[in-house]
Amino acid sequence: MPDFSRPAWFLPSTCLALTLLLGACAQDDLQATTARLGSQEVSGDAAAWTAPEERPSLEEGEAPLPDIGIDPGVFQNQPGTDNTDAAALGLPLPGHEQAGAALTAQATYLTCRNEPSGPYLRIQTDQVRTGAVNFVEGTAHLPAVRAIPTAFPYIYLGGQPREGVAADAGVYVHYDGSWIPFVAVAGGGGTRNLPRETDTQGRVFVYRLDGGQDVALRMSVQRDNQLTLDITGSWVKFQLISGVLTRIGEVGASTRTIVHPLARGWKASGEDQVYKVMTTIAFPGRGNFQYLSGNYSFTGSSWRDLATGHTAFQGTRETLPLTRGRLYSACAAPHDVVTPHPTSALPQAQAEIRLRRSAGLSLLPGYDLSYQAKVMQTVRDTLTLGNVGQAGSFVHYALTPLGREQSTRPEAGRLSSGEQAQIDFAAICEKQPGQTVQGFDILSSRGETYTATSGPSALPGAQYGDLLFRKTRVTVNLECTEK
Repeated sequence: MPDFSRPAWFLPSTCLALTLLLGACAQDDLQATTARLGSQEVSGDAAAWTAPEERPSLEEGEAPLPDIGIDPGVFQNQPGTDNTDAAALGLPLPGHEQAGAALTAQATYLTCRNEPSGPYLRIQTDQVRTGAVNFVEGTAHLPAVRAIPTAFPYIYLGGQPREGVAADAGVYVHYDGSWIPFVAVAGGGGTRNLPRETDTQGRVFVYRLDGGQDVALRMSVQRDNQLTLDITGSWVKFQLISGVLTRIGEVGASTRTIVHPLARGWKASGEDQVYKVMTTIAFPGRGNFQYLSGNYSFTGSSWRDLATGHTAFQGTRETLPLTRGRLYSACAAPHDVVTPHPTSALPQAQAEIRLRRSAGLSLLPGYDLSYQAKVMQTVRDTLTLGNVGQAGSFVHYALTPLGREQSTRPEAGRLSSGEQAQIDFAAICEKQPGQTVQGFDILSSRGETYTATSGPSALPGAQYGDLLFRKTRVTVNLECTEK
């Protein structure tokens, strides 16, 4: 699936301030809609949308799959992130150019294309920088979490050959908190899971993983057109009785394997194969950007000892840690939903995924203000912005207050639930007495997602899946009297 990092433009000052917060602006003039206003609280006016009541099956072979491909530029002779100033991986911090490897290994994540499939963190190799490689591996921490009907956490490896089909291989979590291994191949290949076990009495058993443990994952190409996923961890045994799984108990640590024989184009020799490491939440069906606004978080997962390499599977093995020099790109999207851990340096990776919670913008003393002053005098006041939304929500805002129209740095920030910010403004009475109406705009987001049905965003250059920004007008009515 195509993936494009954002271009840089010369921006209006308000948009520039939001760019620093979100990495999401473009060069166009502001095209805004006005939010529906209450006396003090500003609420959204998005189109009504309700998640399906249906609870998707997450059993083996039935779970909705993520659909997040590699960045195709890797096969099109386009430069990777190592060649772009804003997205370089592992550049030393300013003033620390001679510091150790921990600084140079740090990844700076691009804000990449949003995918309706769900939010994601993706680390991707470059086939030129790795050479011929036929495996990717890492140790993942599986947190003790549960899926809900609209959000399914996935931790997996994957990739694509230049001439062949994409594939994903890893684990996802069930509603009951157990983690299920899978290998999925595009192009009609379908999904494979661990083989069921049948004993001499005809009883059928299924094996899954509990959360709260480290699990080693290794995806390899041992034969042409075939993928193998090896999973090493502590397993739990379930018995299938009349279509219902019953937990039997823990059976200890071991390595179990899934083989997928329909991986067209994958070569054991390893030429022209790109690999990826993923942390995602998948959405139901083919996905829907609307699901980005919801009360759910996927935290606590992590990767370590990430590596690729080449093995002849007869004992000869070359292992290449995933470091800056072997990557093509690293992405976290949407930027405000997926937060890479700031101290997780390659070949480690960690991210928190928190869906957008509903926020509420309050304005005190209001959005329609009246003052009286003598001619040639200045009225000064303070506007208090607050987030009156639910816990865990954020209001992002940017504005150029009245009286500071020439400023090159507008007021901008982010308010957590219950937090406030005070903005000073000033209105000037001119030489002649009479009534004047002045004002200024506030651009703000309140946990809504920009979609095809949400109406336009006040933030130029917005792509579907970004935070939805709205414009609120603060009107200042000024009565100027004789001295």
